[in-house]
Amino acid sequence: MERYPSIQNVGSLRNFIKQIPTLGVPPKIIQQYLESVGLKSKNDRPIITILRFINFVDESGSPTDNYKLFRNKEKSGMIMAASLKKAYGELFQTYSDAQNRDNEALRNYFSTVVSGGEAVLSNTVGTFKALCEFADFGAPSAEPPIASESVGKVPLTTVSVPTVASGLTINVNIELQLPATEDTTIYDKIFQSLKKHLLER
Repeated sequence: MERYPSIQNVGSLRNFIKQIPTLGVPPKIIQQYLESVGLKSKNDRPIITILRFINFVDESGSPTDNYKLFRNKEKSGMIMAASLKKAYGELFQTYSDAQNRDNEALRNYFSTVVSGGEAVLSNTVGTFKALCEFADFGAPSAEPPIASESVGKVPLTTVSVPTVASGLTINVNIELQLPATEDTTIYDKIFQSLKKHLLER
């Protein structure tokens, strides 16, 4: 299997991705599902591999959070951009603006990592460019969604504590890295201690 999946009929790939926001979320995206939405040609089957490559479905074919978030039209461009930057990581390390490069530049890059002939190279370039049509690389944040195992972690929090001394106001910024725990009493004790030692002085 090639390192970068591709499809000969990029039109089918475009049509499928266009339908994601309007279709429901199926339990699995497998060959039978493609056929149910009108993609019955054997040449359409690489769509599943491509969706797996950009982390829109998992190994079993189940839609991921990326797939579900892509259905939100306000976030779809950001999600696709984040997915492509991760899937095509080495390409974006070579060309930070890979989405803007012409066919020749992309072909030259893929020729060093794709073992197929000219037809495969052309399909690989076409697949990448078709996916880029749905990405917004200028979005404020194009980071992938937080992985499910990260849920429960509390991000850095900044607390501003004003104090008055000799008529001057001093702002002290305190950054906290709170532990990941389901025991909310730990958080309560931390903030009670902050209130006691800082805010009530």
